[in-house]
Amino acid sequence: MSDTLTKFWPQSLFARLLWVWLMGLALVLAAAAWLALDERMVRGQAVFHAKVTQDLAASADWLDTLTPEQRERWVDEAPQRRVRWRLDPPEAWLASATPMPPYLRTFAIYLKEELSQRQPQVRHLLPDHDQDQEDDEVHHGPRSSAQTWVSLRLVDGTTVYARLNARWPAPTAMGLSGSSSNTPWGLVALTVLVGLALLSWLAVIYATRPLKRMTQAALDLAAHPNRAPLTDSGPTEVRQAAQAFNHMQAQLQRHMAQQTQVLAAIAHDLQTPLTRLRLKTEWVNDEALRQRMQADLSEMQDLVQDGLALARSWHAQPQRQAVYLNQLLQTQLTEWEDLGWTVQVLGADCDCLVNTDVAALRRVLSNVVHNAITYGYSATLTLVCQDPDRPGNWCIVVEDEGPGLPESDLQAVLQPFVRQEISRNRQTGGTGLGLSIALNLMTAMDGSLVLTNRVPSGLRVTLSAPR
Repeated sequence: MSDTLTKFWPQSLFARLLWVWLMGLALVLAAAAWLALDERMVRGQAVFHAKVTQDLAASADWLDTLTPEQRERWVDEAPQRRVRWRLDPPEAWLASATPMPPYLRTFAIYLKEELSQRQPQVRHLLPDHDQDQEDDEVHHGPRSSAQTWVSLRLVDGTTVYARLNARWPAPTAMGLSGSSSNTPWGLVALTVLVGLALLSWLAVIYATRPLKRMTQAALDLAAHPNRAPLTDSGPTEVRQAAQAFNHMQAQLQRHMAQQTQVLAAIAHDLQTPLTRLRLKTEWVNDEALRQRMQADLSEMQDLVQDGLALARSWHAQPQRQAVYLNQLLQTQLTEWEDLGWTVQVLGADCDCLVNTDVAALRRVLSNVVHNAITYGYSATLTLVCQDPDRPGNWCIVVEDEGPGLPESDLQAVLQPFVRQEISRNRQTGGTGLGLSIALNLMTAMDGSLVLTNRVPSGLRVTLSAPR
C-alpha cells in the first residue's frame, strides 16, 4: 500500500470494517436510487404516451365526423398545443427518415397497439425535412431538434398527419438505452448483490485473518515455545494483540528457562549427597540391606537425571547436521545388543541421508526401544526413508510383541510420570518420563511421535520428521 493510501487508510480494525460496510451500503443505496429513478422515468413515459395517444384518437374520431371542407377549416382553426394537424404529408415524408431514437420506438409500438385500426406510422424527421416549422418550437418545441410526425387513417380512407409538439423527455433520462425494455436491470441488480456479497466476504476475511494467525501462533507455541515472535503489523487492535502475545511468549520462555535452571541446580546439588549415601552403604554389613539401599539410590539418581532431561526437552534447540539414518541405526543396534536387548532393524540396507539432531534422535530411539523391551521383550525397527503419509519426511517404526495399550491410554502415556505398570516399580515400570522426553524432542525437531496398537497384539510407535 502506497504512502498516500496509508495516510488516509484507517488504522484501527473497527474503522476499516466500518469503512468497508459504509462503502457497500453506499453502493446498494446508489443502485436502489438508480433503479427507482429509472422506474419513475418509465412510468412518466407511459403516462406521456397514453396522453398523446388519447389526444390523437380523440382528434381522429372528430375528423371522421367532418366533411373534407370542414376538416380543412378545422385544421386551420384548431389550437396547436400538443398536436399540429395536416391533411397533406409534410415535405420529405416519403424520403428516407432518420432512425428513430429509443424513446420514439417505444412510443411507436405503444401507438400501434392502441390505434391499430388507424394504421399509425411514426416518422423521425430532421428540421430541414420540413420547412413549415412556424413558431411551434419556440413555444411548444421538443427538447430534441428533430420533428416527430404521425400518420393516421380515417374511416373514409383519408390519411391525416399530426406533428407532435409535446416536450419529449431527453433521451439520456431514460437510462442507458432510453428504454426500460432494453435495460438488463435484473443483471444490474444481480451484479450489485454479488458486489455487496463480495465486499462482505472480503470484510469477514479481513477481520478473521488476524484471528487465524493468532490461533495458529498459539498452537505453534504449545509445540515450539522458542518459535519466532509475531510481527506486530496491521490494524491497531491486531498490533496490540501481537505485542501482548509476544510479551506472553517471552514470559513463558523465561519461566521455562528458570525451571530448567532450578532443576539443573537441584540435580547438581543432589549428586553430592547421593554419592555420600552410596559410599556409606558400603559400611552396611547386611548384604541384602546394602543392595536394596543401593538400588533405591540408583533409582533416585535416575529419576533426577530423567527429570532434568525432561525439563531440557521442553525448550530444546535442535542442532541439525547431516547423517545417514541407516548407519545411525546400525551403530545403535550394536549398543543395544551389548545391553542384552533383543532388537531387529529392517530397511537399513539403503542410504538415507537426513538433516536432524543426532543427539536428540539417539535419546528418542533409546527411550522408545527401552519402552518396547520393557513391555514387549523385543523391538523391531523399520526405516522408511520417504514417509508415504507425509512426503518429505523420514519415518522409523518401532514395534513390540507386548500386550499393547487400551485406546484410552494411548495419549495418556505420553504425559510425564504416567506408567503402564501400576506397581510403579523402577525395575518394571521405569520413571514414566521416557516417552514424554521422546515426544518433546521429536516436537522440537518439527516431527511427531504417534502410538497405535498392533493387530493382534503389540504396540507401534511411529517417529516422523522432515528430512
